Amino acid sequence: MSLRSSARCRPSVRTAGLVVLALASAPLPAAHADEDPFSLVREEQTVTGAAKRAQPLSETPSAVTVITAQEIHAHGYHTVGEALRWVRGVFVTYDRNYTYVGVRGLQRPGDYNNKVLITLDGHALNGCVFMDGLFGEELGIDMETVERIEVVRGPGSALYGTNAVLAVVNVVTRRPSRETGVTMSGRTGGQHEGRAFASIASSRPGLPEWSVSGSWLGARGADLHFPEYDDPATHGGAAVDADGERAVNLLAHADWRDLHLTVKLNERMKRIPTGAFGTTFADRRNRTYDGHDFVELSGSRQLSPALELVGRAYWDGARYRGYYIYGPDNATFVNYERGDGDVIGTEWRGHWSPAPRHVVTFGAVAELDPRITLDSYDLDPYTLYVAERTRSSVFAGYLEDERRFGARTILTAGTRVDRYPGIDPVLSPRLDLVVRASSQLTWKLLAGSAFRAPSRFETDYASPPQILNPGLGPERVTTVESELVRATGPVTITLSGYQNVVRGLIDLVQWDSSGTLQYQNRERVHGHGLEGEVDLVRPGGTRLRLAVACQRSDLEETHAELSNSPRWNAHLALTHAPAGGPLTVGLGLRYLSPRLTLGANRTAAATVADARLGYRVGHGAQVGLEARNLFDARYGDPGSEEHLEDQIIQDGRSLFVTLTYRPAPHP
Repeated sequence: MSLRSSARCRPSVRTAGLVVLALASAPLPAAHADEDPFSLVREEQTVTGAAKRAQPLSETPSAVTVITAQEIHAHGYHTVGEALRWVRGVFVTYDRNYTYVGVRGLQRPGDYNNKVLITLDGHALNGCVFMDGLFGEELGIDMETVERIEVVRGPGSALYGTNAVLAVVNVVTRRPSRETGVTMSGRTGGQHEGRAFASIASSRPGLPEWSVSGSWLGARGADLHFPEYDDPATHGGAAVDADGERAVNLLAHADWRDLHLTVKLNERMKRIPTGAFGTTFADRRNRTYDGHDFVELSGSRQLSPALELVGRAYWDGARYRGYYIYGPDNATFVNYERGDGDVIGTEWRGHWSPAPRHVVTFGAVAELDPRITLDSYDLDPYTLYVAERTRSSVFAGYLEDERRFGARTILTAGTRVDRYPGIDPVLSPRLDLVVRASSQLTWKLLAGSAFRAPSRFETDYASPPQILNPGLGPERVTTVESELVRATGPVTITLSGYQNVVRGLIDLVQWDSSGTLQYQNRERVHGHGLEGEVDLVRPGGTRLRLAVACQRSDLEETHAELSNSPRWNAHLALTHAPAGGPLTVGLGLRYLSPRLTLGANRTAAATVADARLGYRVGHGAQVGLEARNLFDARYGDPGSEEHLEDQIIQDGRSLFVTLTYRPAPHP
């Protein structure tokens, strides 16, 4: 791609700012002096992931996209990762074991999603061993329980600390008060897949409210062919019955007065058909087990009309098991790997409003990782490679100050300090300006810095072909962004431009000519891009959304293009979900431009269509017909260093039938 064509998508933040400031003279209604100091953050249409408190979407100090429950149900998204495919500037890849999320051109092969923070109702779910963000079935969240998904772009470390580098994805679940009775659903089809889900809830005046949901999934998976293994010694490249998956999930909520208890448990087993890490190709015993469990007790108290205190205490358990088969078919042996970690933590946060136009958020976090385990050894004969037993901790404090100037301008400044053992304290500042130029026009100028601390796996794991790197430092990103939003009647138009500078990018690289791998801090990465979206919402539950993103990310010294960094990313989504209507429709078409692979090749452009039709067949019951990759597009995602494959083939056309029974929720 030429530098000339790259310049065509360079954002003009200064021009956008001048245009909007010139339009900022239209008056807005003034706020009442005697209003509730928290009324500005208690509007019905709110998001919570951007500032750790409720805010109107138009006033968030971030570029935020909300995926609603109506869209999730109409399109039949199976996982959070699948829903994120339809978010502006976000792309999703799959290596036939894990789902990876890229934001604005950045998703490094082998990074385990550690630059995107995923939270469940504000509770961080990235693991303490790999710092991995899970987004597929391995996440263990059933989409039937999801109220909305908030995608907060840009640096989020000023409030959330590590991992909130490119975005924070906050999954908001449905509370017991919004559920009624029993919900059940089932799905079959695809690659010999079957799934069942059930939930029960109780919400009675004067009594504790609670809900419990769970699911089971089993899939044989696809029979695949990999040209890189097209040899008689490796079954001609055919991987038969080696792509299966099994998952069990449980989620429980209990609310009583100002206290909230959440329990999440899950385990997912996935077979690996790709021969990753030099394992015996197509041996169905190659598999991983993943789970992320947590228990959290949280509560809030209004200490005065101007001061609210929120506290939570929690335990997290991240679990990973890997069984890797090596050697020829007639003389194989098993390598066993384990990566476990426990976290005991607490967070205390206050929201203080000394005046109606002024809100201060302050908080402190303390986490102890009393047990982090990394094991790798052959079972028979026993050969030990890794036996790490360690612990860690983090202490952090943050402060955010939001001030309103008149009725049209909001200025938010904040920072957080994180302290990890062996790493200098990390400061993550941000400064954001939101200007409501009129009731129809909003301009945001956003700037901030975020970081990711190296994981224990990156620094301490040493098993061939990987060697350790105890001197690995954190990676940092600085982002400047301008967003312009124009809402006129049923049409909302969004334009944004941004620039990212990544310092100390942590990458899995080949250390020597013999194939040794090591995580290292690389040179700076510069990225810039433009994004546009048109959102049309019509009466009767119909919505049409068109989004286009153009970006380029290069290494600073060599100006070399990053691998797995799509220049163009676009989608068109139609949702028809009328309240109480008999028919729901979800249609989507997405495009991803060719991406550079680690082998210096390019993937084919991917144009993929998905569709779902749902029809109500009785009171609360709906039958659905779903199609993934409707036109059977053939494409692959770039493989990472552990794969012999330069590209990992993706699923062709898949059809599913669903049946759901869900009573109407409480208003």
